[in-house]
Amino acid sequence: MPNNNEYHVASFIAQIDISQKEDVYNSINAIPGAEIHVKDPSGKIIFTIEATNQRHIGNYADELKDQPGLLSLAPVYHQYLEE
Repeated sequence: MPNNNEYHVASFIAQIDISQKEDVYNSINAIPGAEIHVKDPSGKIIFTIEATNQRHIGNYADELKDQPGLLSLAPVYHQYLEE
């Protein structure tokens, strides 16, 4: 059972197809707790997802992997804190 006092943040780097960038940005921005921090003109983006459960972050990442225009997705960092 998840602890309601958990805080998780995970960062990701992705390579996207520039021709579909708005669709990818919209998909990431639709995720609760997600924020895009870097949008490189070459198609690299860096974003984070914050959640109260690591399973939520994993589920969101799994959903994004099937996003048209997302060529690769790699987790970079995951931090977990408990109050």
